[in-house]
Amino acid sequence: MPDSSLPGSEEARPGLHQVPAAKGGHRPLPRRLPVVVLPRVGESLFSWVDHLAFVHEVDRAQIMDVLGLAPKAAHAARLTRHTAELPLPQALALHTATGLGPQELRSMTLFGIVEESEGRLYRHPEFPWAPEETWAFCPQCLSPPVRWPLWWYQPWAVMCPRHGCYTLSFCPDCGSPFSPSTLRGDAPGQCPGFLTRADEPRVPPPAGKRRTKRKRCGRPLWEIETPTVTDPTVWRVHHRLAQLLTHGSTPTKERQQWYDDVRTLSILLTDPHPCRVRIFTSCDPALQQRFRSEDPARRRLWSDVEEPPQSMWSETDDPVHLLTSDSGFLHPWRVTAPTVMTKQRDPVTAAAKLCVIGQILDSQDIAAMVQDILTVPRPASLRDFDDHLPSYMRRASPQLRELLAQALDPQALAQL
Repeated sequence: MPDSSLPGSEEARPGLHQVPAAKGGHRPLPRRLPVVVLPRVGESLFSWVDHLAFVHEVDRAQIMDVLGLAPKAAHAARLTRHTAELPLPQALALHTATGLGPQELRSMTLFGIVEESEGRLYRHPEFPWAPEETWAFCPQCLSPPVRWPLWWYQPWAVMCPRHGCYTLSFCPDCGSPFSPSTLRGDAPGQCPGFLTRADEPRVPPPAGKRRTKRKRCGRPLWEIETPTVTDPTVWRVHHRLAQLLTHGSTPTKERQQWYDDVRTLSILLTDPHPCRVRIFTSCDPALQQRFRSEDPARRRLWSDVEEPPQSMWSETDDPVHLLTSDSGFLHPWRVTAPTVMTKQRDPVTAAAKLCVIGQILDSQDIAAMVQDILTVPRPASLRDFDDHLPSYMRRASPQLRELLAQALDPQALAQL
């Protein structure tokens, strides 16, 4: 095998060639890799590139350089963006280095191959989540070797149909949100977050003294246990969403209408100024723990309640507290500083909302079910939607029109 060195390596890795920079800073197309492991069905680009690094015994930055992905210091964040949308130059480089065709590369990304990436994806009004942020994951699916399915990116990734358990979006030990852009290439499948200091000082240390170095959590993510999904509505809605959004599938008119209604109800249950759930029924204990029927004005942390309910998620949930949202569902918030809390993505809360949505859309009389389950404390304005209503709200079923008339103020309603 040829003997070639990679940037930052002390010795040659067999079969891998460094991609030298050409004059003017433009990089030529990479050479073909001698061994290419094909991606699994449904695998994300981030996962596949990380697995290539594992197979060739190099780190993530090195394999990205070999593939022509031109990594910089934030190589994980860059690879995460490529997983969202893959710029054409990088797609050509990957094709040359691996032989994968456009359809195979497109299937590992959320939005496919684009002429030029604009970085963060706020310009996609249909997809309000940001791919640089939190994923969900199934701990049981992360048994080594670690692979990351693309559908974990999706906001409806609330459960694993293979293992029948809820997914998770943060570490129960340190509270760190799970994001591929923070994963360490030298510790795959382990929590990259930092443990909190029990004696974290509220003021900077005196001059000449340094704070002790914080330790990384390092908990193997595949060892975390999550509850079993027992609500049939959650199973049913998740299955329909998974089928509907499979790459290459063409939805029927009826399925597309159902999906538009799911997204319309979902955004109406999202802060700020969401509809409030008056009645929540589920046979699933995990979902029952995520709902409170009291007035939303009486928000309190569970830590302030005299007898908090037993957590089904972990024995040490101190970094994360549950706080009631205006929709009536409890949301986890992470304590990042003595007076600062950050809202976490939470699959089980999302599953509770999908349960409500499924009950409404499965009803024989959707309009009547909406009035029974939901109430509108305060109409939302255009500002709540960044001055632009998503197009699927305009395509909502007639049975949801009365709810939209109540949930939107006159200016927002005029856009429908």
